[in-house]
Amino acid sequence: MPKIKLLYDVEQLSVDGLKGTGIVRVCDVLLHKFLTSDDIDLYPVITTKRGNFKTYLKAKGLEKLADKTVYLPTLKATTKNQNFYQRGRTRLFTALLGWKYASVLRQYDAYFSPFSPISPVIYNSPLKTFLMVYDLIPIIYPDGCEPKFIRKFTDWILRSRPDAYFCDSVSTENDLRRFCKRSNQKIYQVPLGADSKFHPVREKAEINKIKEKYGIATPKYFLAVSEITARKNLVHLLQAFAEFLDKSGADDVSLVLVGPVRKGYEDVEKQAAGLARYKDKIIQTGFADDADLAPLYSGAEAFIYPSLYEGFGLPVLEAMQCGTPVICADNTSLPEVGGEAVMYISGHDVTETAQKLQELYQNKKSAAELKEKGLARAATFSWQQTADIIIQAVKENIGRK
Repeated sequence: MPKIKLLYDVEQLSVDGLKGTGIVRVCDVLLHKFLTSDDIDLYPVITTKRGNFKTYLKAKGLEKLADKTVYLPTLKATTKNQNFYQRGRTRLFTALLGWKYASVLRQYDAYFSPFSPISPVIYNSPLKTFLMVYDLIPIIYPDGCEPKFIRKFTDWILRSRPDAYFCDSVSTENDLRRFCKRSNQKIYQVPLGADSKFHPVREKAEINKIKEKYGIATPKYFLAVSEITARKNLVHLLQAFAEFLDKSGADDVSLVLVGPVRKGYEDVEKQAAGLARYKDKIIQTGFADDADLAPLYSGAEAFIYPSLYEGFGLPVLEAMQCGTPVICADNTSLPEVGGEAVMYISGHDVTETAQKLQELYQNKKSAAELKEKGLARAATFSWQQTADIIIQAVKENIGRK
């Protein structure tokens, strides 16, 4: 049976493909999985003039894929539909480009976007369409988002109409059905995976080298990896860490915050500045190289993730796969990832979080148990499983057995 000719939207890889963060990481992994599939004949598609996909391909050793890349650069304009002018332009573009691209599109079987909005030109073609949705943060927890992005996201997600959605958790699926009125829509749950680069690092010299690189001077440290924004609840974590130090008197442990700043980081900066007595125990590294994360996770006493809303919670999985004991909030998708292998907190009770920090700092048995449970839990997730679910769903929807 012939392979499925799949158009794969590579906008994120074209623009940010070498940064390796968040959604870009998912797009990159799925591209490689589809390339090795016996069922998929992959054709990257570019609908924007932004970025440089050839640079990404060269960096990944995939130069030959340039010959299979499909360029539809004006379609990106048809996804903008927030006001009267944009709606009119969308209708005009759709009318003008629909016939122009019809002969191109009919050569393929399906269109999959791992993040970006899908053009009405694609929706109106014979192609089966698939869209990945990771969370509804701009709608449900908009505090850390720019107003322009909130309007943009809300507009396009409400107008999306693929043949099937892929959601990375039950929590995200429920949000999509509830807020976007998709009660009868076909939605597949597709848990994410963690790259093999996330593994226990046992060489003390390697961990010490990374600690020195990021200015971690204490023998021990707690670790948080996330964007520095309000939704990640880091003000709560700073307060809990200070209470832990006040009560325990520990002087050999620090709190390391890894991640880029986003809207809402000012409150985190203000809280950190207010803890002047512990200024040498609070370390903000900014963005950390991917290669440094496994030793950073592995060297930590515990990984802390008090986030108030997640679509999945990939750092929790990465930490477990590195054998790091995990404390995380008990909301949204996080219990789906952590199962019974992590220590849960409400994310609203500072004293509760401080007590959990103290327990893992003092109780080596509890830490060791969480480490083993986390490694076992992480082994139940994989990127291959993610790709297999997507491929099977695509086959089902285009009538392939």
